[in-house]
Amino acid sequence: MAPVRITDTSYVNVPATAALPTEPIKLTAMEALWVVSPVVQRVLLFEDAGMPPFDTIVESLRSSLAATLVSFAPLAGKLVHLKDTGDVAIACSATDSVRFVVADSDADIRRLTGDELNDLGVLEQLVPEMDMGKLPTPVLAVQATSFEGGVSVGVTVHHSVVDGQALWTFLEAWATACRGETPATTPTFDRSLVNLPGGEELARSTLQKVAPNLPLATPPSAVVQDRSRFTRRTFTLDARDIQRLKQRIIHLGEAHGKPLSRPPSAFAATVADFGWGMPRLSLSIQLDHDGQVALERARDGHGVQLSVSLHQSKQMDDFKSHFLNILA
Repeated sequence: MAPVRITDTSYVNVPATAALPTEPIKLTAMEALWVVSPVVQRVLLFEDAGMPPFDTIVESLRSSLAATLVSFAPLAGKLVHLKDTGDVAIACSATDSVRFVVADSDADIRRLTGDELNDLGVLEQLVPEMDMGKLPTPVLAVQATSFEGGVSVGVTVHHSVVDGQALWTFLEAWATACRGETPATTPTFDRSLVNLPGGEELARSTLQKVAPNLPLATPPSAVVQDRSRFTRRTFTLDARDIQRLKQRIIHLGEAHGKPLSRPPSAFAATVADFGWGMPRLSLSIQLDHDGQVALERARDGHGVQLSVSLHQSKQMDDFKSHFLNILA
């Protein structure tokens, strides 16, 4: 039996009250770079035996997503190629919607959220698939998956439209709406606020270099990674672990005659609470490179979740041993 099975696919429409842009939102040169490396995927895993029934969770997610799209309407739009000018832009209309996938899984969510090697084969199935290789393409899709004793919320979004910080802004706004509260942040999609030398011409010349065959936006082979080649593990550090690491950094600097000019900074990031408590684990699916590290706030709000991607399992064993030694 497959570890994850899709049971329903529907669409959440942009509410009629949403303020839609009057014309396509053209990408800046910085955003144009990501047209051929488009996929950003994240999954939040919630483990709690006292959660509401899954049908109730799905309905809450759907209704709160619709409410969130009032302010985030361009995320329901499509990324299009404007042939006449050569631009790539976000096109929005009153009929836009976001694909909402519902699934269930017989995988052990406790193993997925534990301090073990990440089961990437399962995790990849907890985010919706999107073919972004040709424009027009949707910007966003979401997925809710039920487990015994938990749920996951997965998001796939186009990197040209949303970077890591913007994704957290959207997730926090969605989570806030799901809790029945009013989001504190109202986003802006006004690209005219981004002043780059060359403006639209720079964006077009960037597109000509990175995506010369538009509307095809096939990523070059150099950026396509086979994630199955990597070993991934997640470690959770509590406040005491973080303090030990800070002290070690200070001591290393002093031992090498290079004392720090200021204390090591603390880590801060957003973790979305949809009304069922903080996620037990939050993971970026795109840890695609040897030695790549991702840091996020832990569930208790004080610790840090550290995810590491390495080529070989032996390297991961050595990293784990050395890392835990440092914390001892």
